[in-house]
This record gives sequence, structure tokens and C-alpha cells, in this order.
Amino acid sequence: MYGKICNIQPFSIHDGPGIRTVIFMKGCNLRCFWCHNPESQDTKQTLAFYRNKCIGCGECVNVCPNVRNGATARFSEECSLCGECAKECYAEAIEMIGKDIASEEIVKIALKDKNLFETSGGGITFSGGEPLLQPDFIAETMKACKCEGIHTAIESAVCVSWENIEKILPYCDYFICDLKSADSEKHRKATGVGNERIIENLRKLSATGKLKEIKTPVIPDFNDTEDDIKEIRDIVRSFDGEIKYSLLPFHNICESKYESQGRTFRAAGLKEPSKEKMDKLNFLIK
Repeated sequence: MYGKICNIQPFSIHDGPGIRTVIFMKGCNLRCFWCHNPESQDTKQTLAFYRNKCIGCGECVNVCPNVRNGATARFSEECSLCGECAKECYAEAIEMIGKDIASEEIVKIALKDKNLFETSGGGITFSGGEPLLQPDFIAETMKACKCEGIHTAIESAVCVSWENIEKILPYCDYFICDLKSADSEKHRKATGVGNERIIENLRKLSATGKLKEIKTPVIPDFNDTEDDIKEIRDIVRSFDGEIKYSLLPFHNICESKYESQGRTFRAAGLKEPSKEKMDKLNFLIK
């Protein structure tokens, strides 16, 4: 079976226990205005242009099938995402992000670091995007990893049907989820969807004992007040089991990603929360 991925990142220490290989999946059904991985939102391939690498050779113009007025169709409605410009770019200033990959290939990649996983207590993590939009691929790949003795984890917003989650439950050891707001209307304005399904799925997951971590991204002017964090904290505390709850401060280092993809970063004007503010908010969840 094949899945659509953005990237594979080995040696990660922030995506579950131990040292992990992280598979970033393509496609997401949320549109968080601060999203740090915009290339993962669409299921189709994404074109990125790194202006600082461009040497101005003009080869991309020569091969573009939809060239107009001496320029490529890049970032226009005429761009067919054919990838010819990326193939011809000697300077590697153009990249097509996203590819189909077989479950067997993911397992082979994970097995290369099996000894490292065993030593550190790590394994493989599926992130995104939203990996649970590809539940059959995730289930098949996790099952194969489990047969090889590899620990499995997933990072998800769980804004999917419970049936999608059930498909991977037998093969997933460790769920890392996020809860962005306790207020459904605020959640809808910021992400495009309400939070009812998310909270219901988190409650069901907590009853399985596999929900290990919940994270909240702290976003200025959205969920960064003490009341916001207290409300989310209280929901998390209502779930079953031992769940680690943590806060992630907003940062804007992803702005260059948007520029490279011809997009506007809607959170560009926001400032990162200060250490003092994060200390106060973290005190509330202890």
C-alpha cells in the first residue's frame, strides 16, 4: 500500500519517547492560521521556490509548458505542478514536495535505526499534516513495524471519524494529540472546524490508555490568556489515565516556508510569547 508523505526526518527527540524517525504525511483537514507546516496541508504535490538559491540561469523558463511573458507559471493558476522546472534546476532552488511511498519502504527505513530505537526507547512516529486521513496506510505500516519490534506513535489533531482511529489502535503504542481551544467557536474561526469531535475522540482515546500526551500551541490573541489555558487544562484533567500536558510557544520561523510556496503567513504579525508569560502559563498546568 502507498501513502502520501512530505518528508522523513530521522533522529528526532521531540515526537515521542526516545530517538525517533518521523514520517510527515501529506494532507490536513484543518487550516490553522499559524500552521508551521504549510507544505503538508494539501494532498497534492507542493512547489517550493528558494529565492536565495536561484542563480538566474533561466532553465525553468525554458522547460515550463505554461510560460507566459517570459516567466514560469510558478504560483499562478496556470501552473500544472508538472515538476519540469524542479527537474531542470541546477541550483536546487525549486523543489516538488510530496511523494507516494510504499509501506515496505517506510519499514526498511525504520529498521536502519532499530538499534538506536532500542537503546533510547524510541521508534517511529507518523506526523503531518494529519496522518489519520490515511488510516489504512498508517495501520498497515504500523502493523509491519510492530512485527519488527519497533515502537509506534502518531501525532494527530484527531479531527477525524472514530473509525479512522480504530483502524490503527491495535498497532499504535503512543498517541500525541493537541487541543487548541476549549471554545468551539474560537476553534472554528482559527482552524476552520469546531472542537466537538476532537474532544470526543480525545475522551475515547484516553479510555484506551494509549493517549500519552496532549499539547497546546500558545498563539497570541487566540488562546494565550490564563483563562484560555485553565479551560483547556480542565478538559485535559477530565480525561482518563496518565496524560502529559504541555504548552508550545508560538514562533514565526516558518514564515520563510510560506514565502517559498508563494503564500502569505497569516500569523506573520504576531510576536512570540515571552519567557515570563510562558512561565506563568506553565505554572497553571502543573
